[in-house]
Amino acid sequence: MRLKLDPGERVIVRARPQARRLFWPAVVFLAVLGAAGFGLGWLSRAGLPAWIVEWVPLLRAAVLVLAGVLVLRVCLVPLLRWLSTRYLLTNRRLLVRRGWGRRSEQEVLLAGIFALRTEQNLLQRMLRSGNLHADMGYGRFWRLPDVPEVARFRALVVQAIEDLPRTAMFDGFDGVDGVDMERLQQPEYGEEGRPHDQQ
Repeated sequence: MRLKLDPGERVIVRARPQARRLFWPAVVFLAVLGAAGFGLGWLSRAGLPAWIVEWVPLLRAAVLVLAGVLVLRVCLVPLLRWLSTRYLLTNRRLLVRRGWGRRSEQEVLLAGIFALRTEQNLLQRMLRSGNLHADMGYGRFWRLPDVPEVARFRALVVQAIEDLPRTAMFDGFDGVDGVDMERLQQPEYGEEGRPHDQQ
């Protein structure tokens, strides 16, 4: 399912979480393949004890089933979870989409972000990834884990926030309590926003 964009909205960045989470599933995958190959090779050799020979077909099937279950559970599920997670930055919002058939989506409007903070451990610094924390105000925080190129991603979010129209920061209203903010900045107004003849 494609992302539905509002009129005038455009995608700036599409990214997936850093792939470091796939390191251990890849190690397990190689270990399972090696162990399954060794087990099948051992069951195929000549000179097996007689009590094992009659069980060889069943033991081969058991090795294959066990290897398949381990690969599916420990390797394939994390890979599919990683492939189905997307971070999207548009010129108006930040989204996280997860899932294939059953999809979940979280979204934050850029106009609602008060501050951005990055956090990196040693491994993340080596991989140039990190966690991005968005302060939404009133004690609310939003966290994006393992963002790739986190410093660049944060800079793009900051730039997108700076590029927002001024009205977006005030929910579509360009004034405060009916006061025209543009007019207040014109020279005929004093420091407190009153015309010079009323001061």
